[in-house]
Amino acid sequence: MKSILVMGGSDFIGSTLAKYLIKCGYKVDILTRGKRDVKYKGLGKHFQCDRKIKSKLQQNLNNRSYDYIYDMTVYSKEDIKNLIDCIELKSLKKYIVLSSGAVYKDSTNNAKEDNEKGENENWGKYGLGKKEAEDYIINSNLPYIIIRPTYIYGPNNNLYREYYFFERILKEKKIPVPNGKNVTTQFIYIDDLVQVLESLTHNDRVREAYNVTNPQLISWNELIQTCGEVVKKSPIIKLVDVNKINYEEREYFPFRNIDYNLDIDKLIEHGLYIPNILLKEGLKKTYKWYYSNKPKLKDERMTRVEDIIKIS
Repeated sequence: MKSILVMGGSDFIGSTLAKYLIKCGYKVDILTRGKRDVKYKGLGKHFQCDRKIKSKLQQNLNNRSYDYIYDMTVYSKEDIKNLIDCIELKSLKKYIVLSSGAVYKDSTNNAKEDNEKGENENWGKYGLGKKEAEDYIINSNLPYIIIRPTYIYGPNNNLYREYYFFERILKEKKIPVPNGKNVTTQFIYIDDLVQVLESLTHNDRVREAYNVTNPQLISWNELIQTCGEVVKKSPIIKLVDVNKINYEEREYFPFRNIDYNLDIDKLIEHGLYIPNILLKEGLKKTYKWYYSNKPKLKDERMTRVEDIIKIS
């Protein structure tokens, strides 16, 4: 039985991954900060500490060994340094790191894995932190795999994105949408993502990076109209001229108003799981969960939604 450590395990991505790996028959430990309840069964150990405090990390992991580590909570190179110093590496087959397409200088035109990485004003410190973490692991001797997804959505999402649209459509509220650019982006449903991650255990490839997304190109209008179809109500879209309004787009919209398109040919060529859940199917499943659970979320940056409706 393959032994796995999931860094994370109580949040959106980590919990979905851990549950899927348990279902597949792996021996799974998780490490979280202990701030959320873990209600699913089948876990081995549940370590609880702040990974940024190295002494606590060492106290919990105590040089344990694993076949695979899925590091879903990496935001800086220090995160990797701390973890690697606290585990036994001899039996480690793959160290799988969740990065982001935000590491590319330009992710607007089907960015490939060998595209130039660097500062991208659209992503700021988030993208730079992910890039520095990648650079550290690439320059190490670790048997790494780097995963770069686009926007992830699905049940239990802790980000106020698709739920925002569901909520406003149900309440028949206007949805301000930036207009003036023909933006297309890509999404990946959470179940597709975790199946890509699990498929990494079925080959011997290491020291590789992969873009991970559904190749569908989606406009903001298509996204919102599809949300309306699954909710079975027509969304009320209020177009906002980005050339006339001084507010930043993220102050009233849950996504950056930029093209975000990644090429997944390498993923396909290397025989990994290919994301195949189209947007409407994924949103149907997400809405079913949303309707049953009614999560209470907000986006701290979206402070101008009602203001923008009044003036635009």
